[in-house]
Amino acid sequence: MRGWLQIVAVVALLHVLLRIGIAALFDELGGWHCSRLVSRLARRLRRRRAPVVPLRRPIEDVGADLRRLHASFHREGLRFAKYEGCRQAYDRVLGEAAEMLEVTHLLAVLPPGRELDRERERVELLLEDAGLLPHPWAA
Repeated sequence: MRGWLQIVAVVALLHVLLRIGIAALFDELGGWHCSRLVSRLARRLRRRRAPVVPLRRPIEDVGADLRRLHASFHREGLRFAKYEGCRQAYDRVLGEAAEMLEVTHLLAVLPPGRELDRERERVELLLEDAGLLPHPWAA
């Protein structure tokens, strides 16, 4: 007798919890006494997440890094290791500046070679027009 009573109590409890959960999902908790707790839980589950906005450095800092790396990248007579490290850093900062100005670029996707060099020149021209890089004739 005692085992049947426990089974009936568990089934009744599950039935009540199921009804509370369904009512919480449809905002129909007006008649429930524990509605405050259940509605809080339901709101947490249904809460819409805000869009994630990437943190960015100030444009002045990006511009200063871009001008500094531009000067050292376009210098002649660098060793290969120094040139390659400078090129990678310059491409990263160039891509960051292009993303801040909402310019589409392929700097992070292209492998080193002629296509990457052409893409870098294209992005440099766009950033020169935006005022982040100095014009070659204004040196």
